Amino acid sequence: MKDATGVACNETNRRHERGLLRPLIKYQRMRQARRFAPGWAIALLYFGGCGLPSPTVLSEFSTPLADRTPHQIRNAVKSAEAINGRTLQPGRILSFNETVGVWSRGRGFMRAPVSVGGMLVPSWGGGVCQTSTTLYGAALLAGLKIVERHPHAVAPSYVPSGLDAAVAPGVADLKIQNPFSFPVTVLLSIRGDRLICRVVAHCRRGEDPRSLGYRWVLRRELVAETPPAPVGRTIGRRPGRTVRLWRWTVFNGKVIRQELCHQTNYEPLVGVLVPSRD
Repeated sequence: MKDATGVACNETNRRHERGLLRPLIKYQRMRQARRFAPGWAIALLYFGGCGLPSPTVLSEFSTPLADRTPHQIRNAVKSAEAINGRTLQPGRILSFNETVGVWSRGRGFMRAPVSVGGMLVPSWGGGVCQTSTTLYGAALLAGLKIVERHPHAVAPSYVPSGLDAAVAPGVADLKIQNPFSFPVTVLLSIRGDRLICRVVAHCRRGEDPRSLGYRWVLRRELVAETPPAPVGRTIGRRPGRTVRLWRWTVFNGKVIRQELCHQTNYEPLVGVLVPSRD
């Protein structure tokens, strides 16, 4: 974290961040170890000749936590814990908002910066959108159907423009559907300074799309870019952009379908005003 007050404040913030993240990351890893032990047991039984469905990773997508505030990271981890381990049966839809629930103080969420009207302001649950965005990227790469997705007004810094998925209770949701004939499970974890989402298929050998030669590839197209208007001395300014996101279905190395996921118009981010020294 950077602060204009100097080195002492930077060191204090770093200690606070380490102290906050340590128990959260440890708790997250403990939850994963307990929750997914049965999946590994199923895999062992399958390769032992029992013919049971085997877990196969369809996709992995990650976003960086390095430049996020401690409260943003905490909110991202809290929402990731709610999504982690959710299994979608064939044809079923996962609603991010219904699964995560209310972003309240009583449920452990905290105030953290969010972009409102081109400015960064503190709000309950700031950072949750990083979890929905990470899930969105993994769902696209796994070939899942996107039922509902909303962009941020301003492109977030932790993911390339066009790959974000904004959520807000009662306003914007992320909904994904399992189009396959077998169940899929969403796994979220922290590796180093990255939030990682994997989509795992539970199917018999030779039935998963990857073994059949299918892949899904994402391509971004920058249509236009608008610089932010100068407003005094600011930091964290970002240009406005218009971006198209395409998903290509590839079969045995050949593109067989080009799907336009959406075209998103992002507003410029004015940034944070810096007090004048005059």
